[in-house]
Amino acid sequence: MPYVRKHLIEKGTTFKNHFVTSAICCPSRVSVLKGQFAHNTKFTDVFGEFGGYDKFLREGLNNEYLPKWLQRAGYSTYYIGKLLNGYGTHNYEQTPGGWTDFDALVHPYVYDNFHPVFAKNGQKIDDFEGKFQVDVIQEKALNVLSEALKVVDEKPFFLYIAPTAPHTEVLFNSPKKVQQAPGTTPYTSKTMFTEPLPAKRHEHLFSDVRIPRRKNFNTEDVSGKPGYIAQLPLLNDEDIETLDHWHRQRLRALQSVDELLDSVVRKVEEAGQGDNTYIFYSSDNGFHLGLHRLNAGKTTPYEDDINVPFIVRGPGVARGAVRKESSTHTDIAPTFLKIAGAENLAYDFDGTPIPIHAQDPEEPNRESFAVEFWRPLEAELFKVEKGEENIYRSARVVGKDYSYLYTVWCTGHRELYDNKKDPDQLTNIYKEAPITLLNRLDALLVVLKDCVGKQCSTPWNQLHPSGNVKNLGDALNPEYDGLYQATQRLEIKECLNGFYPENEILTEALKSHTIE
Repeated sequence: MPYVRKHLIEKGTTFKNHFVTSAICCPSRVSVLKGQFAHNTKFTDVFGEFGGYDKFLREGLNNEYLPKWLQRAGYSTYYIGKLLNGYGTHNYEQTPGGWTDFDALVHPYVYDNFHPVFAKNGQKIDDFEGKFQVDVIQEKALNVLSEALKVVDEKPFFLYIAPTAPHTEVLFNSPKKVQQAPGTTPYTSKTMFTEPLPAKRHEHLFSDVRIPRRKNFNTEDVSGKPGYIAQLPLLNDEDIETLDHWHRQRLRALQSVDELLDSVVRKVEEAGQGDNTYIFYSSDNGFHLGLHRLNAGKTTPYEDDINVPFIVRGPGVARGAVRKESSTHTDIAPTFLKIAGAENLAYDFDGTPIPIHAQDPEEPNRESFAVEFWRPLEAELFKVEKGEENIYRSARVVGKDYSYLYTVWCTGHRELYDNKKDPDQLTNIYKEAPITLLNRLDALLVVLKDCVGKQCSTPWNQLHPSGNVKNLGDALNPEYDGLYQATQRLEIKECLNGFYPENEILTEALKSHTIE
């Protein structure tokens, strides 16, 4: 993506250790808009009881969220693209509020790249059949910028641009003629996943590119993985060629996003506002292709799915820099509000402002956060058996001298990876790890799983109220061994499809591996 490099990487700061905390679109998007983990928003799925646009309204999650806080601070706010699954042709009049202009893709056409359908401010359906979705979004974004930049000195603005590329095409048996009438449902629940489709002008690119053959691609030994992965056969040559093709299609689809970014930056710079505008670039989730024998998808706790791009440029942001402190999507809303001089008076954020400016000191204690998921795996290319076992709670720790992923699965399986020594997360060291380390990670996960507000950014204060322990390194001091032997650890009783807090119980700390 040459324009991302030109406009953002070279002129801004890249955050190497930025993560999503629920590796799927809608829960992750809500964390951005609310500054909270999914266990606090209770928004844990993309449709149904635990997710989707109707739940967002039903639960009042739009009563206090990012655009409303910015509007109260004097900002115009604009949204273009996909908001949440379930905002559709049947309910488009029910807008979420908080946006000066809300121009959203509507279901069931959200992931149909050559049949984008929008609803602007809930007033009418606009059908762009035959046009490429990202190109339509680009035109809309430039129109918004033309007007917003005229009055930016008197009225600052916030623009959220959300194309779906390079998302897999998801077709919902939608009819060719778009149903206009609110209250109807012009589609079935049947879905079909296909490869991402790029713009025609990019179809010829990357013909020789393959998925990088890292050690965790089609992993030879998956014996330490959870059961649904451990039972997977090796991908055969045909599977691998198909995955390579999907990889090429994703790269091709991203070129239109790159062009979109270029057009936006040029528009801002032509207005003389290039040095006065913050631009953030990120994603709802990562994606895996062939990871540990899995085919195409997301939703796992592994690095491919949770470690996402986060690049910032703007006033006071270092150019061509890389920062290594960990940050998550729960930190984005607090960061935006700090920049804007806005406030959230309704509740305490789970996240904290990210140190985006060159003058911001290093924050080595930004190292621990939860990764959480309560939904079956949905492989996007071909079925994976026992996908209902993809229910887990994880603690991710990213320190200067250590880096761990610790996961408790609904089957009782436990995983621990030393990412410093094993960045591809090949060898589960849980059964060989010192009990002292496991006790600390168990106690940390117990705090993180229910944390609210500042508890989430300072979890060690819950275990050491005196404040003398700031990170895992401090906690590993042998003088605390007795304390951690008296703590508890998490167990998930069943593999349930949904977030049921009563399904997560606490038991006594591990004393030795022999009693596992």
